[in-house]
Amino acid sequence: MPARLESLIRVVLCVLPVAACAADAPENPTGSSVDAGSASDAGETAPGDAGTAPDAGPDAGSSIDASVPPEVDAGTPPLWDLALLRDESDARCEFANPRSTMKDLVPVDVWDVTYVSYESVDGVLRPIRVRGFAARPSLVAGTLPGVVHAHGLGGEATPDNATGPAALTGMFVLAYTGPGGGSASNHPPNDSEGLPAMHDGGRRLFDTVPDVRGSWFWAHAAAAMRALTCLAARPGVDASRLGITGFSAGGVISLVAAGVDDRVKAAVPLSGTHAWSVAVQSPDAWQRGLLAQAGYSVESPEWLRLQEAIVDPGATVAHTSGRVLLVDGTCDEFFPLTALMATYEALPGDDKRISLAANFDHGCFAISGPESASVIEERASAHARGAQRMWLRHWLASDAAYAALPATPVLQLAPAGGATLLSAQVDVPAGYEVASVRAWASNDGAYVFFQAALDPAGGGLWAKLLPMSIDPAATVAFADVEYALPGLRAGERFHLSSLPTLPAGFVPRIRSMTTCR
Repeated sequence: MPARLESLIRVVLCVLPVAACAADAPENPTGSSVDAGSASDAGETAPGDAGTAPDAGPDAGSSIDASVPPEVDAGTPPLWDLALLRDESDARCEFANPRSTMKDLVPVDVWDVTYVSYESVDGVLRPIRVRGFAARPSLVAGTLPGVVHAHGLGGEATPDNATGPAALTGMFVLAYTGPGGGSASNHPPNDSEGLPAMHDGGRRLFDTVPDVRGSWFWAHAAAAMRALTCLAARPGVDASRLGITGFSAGGVISLVAAGVDDRVKAAVPLSGTHAWSVAVQSPDAWQRGLLAQAGYSVESPEWLRLQEAIVDPGATVAHTSGRVLLVDGTCDEFFPLTALMATYEALPGDDKRISLAANFDHGCFAISGPESASVIEERASAHARGAQRMWLRHWLASDAAYAALPATPVLQLAPAGGATLLSAQVDVPAGYEVASVRAWASNDGAYVFFQAALDPAGGGLWAKLLPMSIDPAATVAFADVEYALPGLRAGERFHLSSLPTLPAGFVPRIRSMTTCR
């Protein structure tokens, strides 16, 4: 594996509000500086990263006894055995080591969590012990909504993965380490049993033939739904108000859980979509790099089976009964705008929204972004934090401050002689103020976006006449609306974006996984 490819996969993308980077997270080769006190995933680490138990089997450090026998499959097993995944007695959820701390000036109660989930090896379903952390605001009385946090590829759960979103949303949050991740040397330990994502050179990611459940993505999603089961059974959690969020692979898993498990009432996937068959239309799509490392290609039956069963929108998100807000970077190398829109269009109903962070991608922005890394990181953090708080408070908490859900903005580009008129129709429900409206556009395949601040023109219309000609049919463009709450909650803001215009036959220009150029 080229050293440059490995270093880029190891980039620590701690720009989101759901946790801090782990103390032993890999060094960020881009030189990006991020506040670890409010950041997100423990990072998307490289294959074989020392922080991931390389080949931890189900018996390594296991506390699972023989009273839980493996399930031996007869014939074709169901892909998602919801009765099993929802079985509280079988999950054996444990909340231990209660303590209190401060997170973002909010007092929170914290627990270490363990529970039993499953992975499939050679067609045999076997139990694995999953570890993580849970947190809730100390001063909020009564029964709270519950939210699961799922980490990205190579990530792991830390206490901040639970305390961060708990302080942000005011909810009971459970963050877990996916199969084979974490480390027993952490204090407290955060290691989960099972085969890690990059087992066998990354083949575990695509281990779908003959049993789709052999894929690490399946086991990660099963662990997420088991976490929902632990939350639903926890005193102080309202089992009818459950949600999920996560970054990158955690966003992918959030969509799987929302599409499979109707207990999910709201989901906020961050930088993670389905429709990977659309994503790999670009020859530089980063899924191709993972496939090549594992010895596969986009023609391999393992890859095609993963598409069909897990990350095809028709198999997952098309069946979603909860509400989904998709947050994505405009230049994402794994999850480009084309895959985002295919995922969005598959979601049923009208209660769905998108929030696009311009010029944010999966790590290359810190090397070859058109703006400084700190500017792009702050934009991505604002989109993620605002989305989680607004969406989860609206759908799960019935927060009066977020009672209204603004309609999706609409952007239009109209030629005006040698100029271009940009106009956006913006919905401003009672209780919100508009802090800014910006149009973002790209003429180089969504590689770089430039912006124009629009001015209020009355009647919910915002506009700007640009002294340049832009061909709408060849331009990727969208409007981004920043909403603010008034009064004492004026610091709470969120962003909603219009649906991006994509030229016919559009294939995004993707930065190389080995050079970021």
